[in-house]
Amino acid sequence: AAAMQPRGQAEAKMWLMPRLRLASAVAPRIACTGAVPPSAVPPPHRLCACLLSAGGLNVAGSYKTFGLKQPQLNSDSFLTVVGALSAIFGNAAGRFFFGALSDAIGFKASFVPLTLLQGTTLLSFPALAASRLTFLLATVAMLFCMGGTFALFPAQAMRVYGASGASVYSIMFTAFGSAALLGPIASNALLQRGGYPLVFSVLGLCSFGSAALTLASQ
Repeated sequence: AAAMQPRGQAEAKMWLMPRLRLASAVAPRIACTGAVPPSAVPPPHRLCACLLSAGGLNVAGSYKTFGLKQPQLNSDSFLTVVGALSAIFGNAAGRFFFGALSDAIGFKASFVPLTLLQGTTLLSFPALAASRLTFLLATVAMLFCMGGTFALFPAQAMRVYGASGASVYSIMFTAFGSAALLGPIASNALLQRGGYPLVFSVLGLCSFGSAALTLASQ
């Protein structure tokens, strides 16, 4: 047993040191004193979340309504299949993919491609609705990005703020709530002015705006 002790200590040290370095890297920037004031979360972070999530939430909530108004897509059974595949290969897969990608290459390097993919898909959405296959792929891509958004922000909050990350994310989550509340109101106003092309164009530009804010931030 005595001969085995040095080996056990060495193994324990090898196991512990990487974790100590990781803990040091993600040490909270604000003291863990309970509630975190909203001012502790930089406004650009909440604005990025709001601008980006507006597009994904809009498509998730209205893809079927939009599809039923298109002659080539007007099939309840087809649109139900679109919703099911988007939930599995879009929303769920996006959470796993972007969560793992963020762990590997960091938040910004993962988030910017997501915003560019979503923005491009939104700008092209009316054209992609010309056929059932491209509409299916576009809807899956949109929910893929939406799932990724909901995976990236909580992980980044924990990474940056450490033990206070959960409190910080609860504040950041108000951005998603704002997008869910104000997005449909803005979409209806745009729909009356310029139809679906205007809605998707504005949402696409919001996604690109989120990318620009992210690139400009530290």
